[in-house]
Amino acid sequence: MNGHILIVEDEPALYEKLRRALVKQHFNVDNYTKSFDEAIERITKKTPDVVLLDINLKGEKTGLDLGDVLDKKYKIPFIYVTDLNDDMTFAKGLHSNHEHFIVKGKPHLNIDDVVRAIHTVLHKKKEQRDGFDKEGIIGLVGYLDEVRNYGKGGVTRVPVRYEDIAYFTIKPFINENNEEEVLLPNYVWFLTKSKEYYFFKSSLKKLENSLPRYFVRINDSYIINASSDMLEGRINGSRLSIMGQEMRIKRTYAKELEKRLESMYHS
Repeated sequence: MNGHILIVEDEPALYEKLRRALVKQHFNVDNYTKSFDEAIERITKKTPDVVLLDINLKGEKTGLDLGDVLDKKYKIPFIYVTDLNDDMTFAKGLHSNHEHFIVKGKPHLNIDDVVRAIHTVLHKKKEQRDGFDKEGIIGLVGYLDEVRNYGKGGVTRVPVRYEDIAYFTIKPFINENNEEEVLLPNYVWFLTKSKEYYFFKSSLKKLENSLPRYFVRINDSYIINASSDMLEGRINGSRLSIMGQEMRIKRTYAKELEKRLESMYHS
């Protein structure tokens, strides 16, 4: 099977048309689901890989309501498939962070467009998983120019598990002479839970896209490990405590931080 698909659609005939087309593509398709409440029930029983979501549903809540929950609570990718083709609906849909917005069209929905959209989402998910299945990172004990001078038998690179890293930063560090030293361009350093530090040749921007999801950017200078092993708590909502160190949360990164914490912890 290519993946498990939930179709939330209030028209039985269209559901069946989509179901048959997807089964031919070797997808597993969940039962007919026509409302917000039914969709939540299905998700609770079995998490879909992708949701096809109509906006007009049975009941008081719409597909926009469900899309918001899929994004913020369940972190399940979804594709709007709707008759509504107005700019206002499209703009509202953007706020729920959908993967695609497909208009059913008149007189027929293009099934091939839907199938391609699903494959695109699943491919992106696979790439994300492949990027996060690594155990850790190879840390430099010094800058690349420095480690060349360590001699043939000197250890210059050390494997460090992601779960042992407290944070990555571009802030100045305290060197072996107990002096503050500014990083070279395109370097970061990271601290482990054993309070050892290592260097890595990368920018924070490039690095944040290749780390497990429990690492999150909180300001211009830090990416922190938000797992329970490292995160000690929040301070007045505007700062975090990581291994006894207080770090400021910049407003630019606050929304994504909240999303990550909601996906990791019940509150």
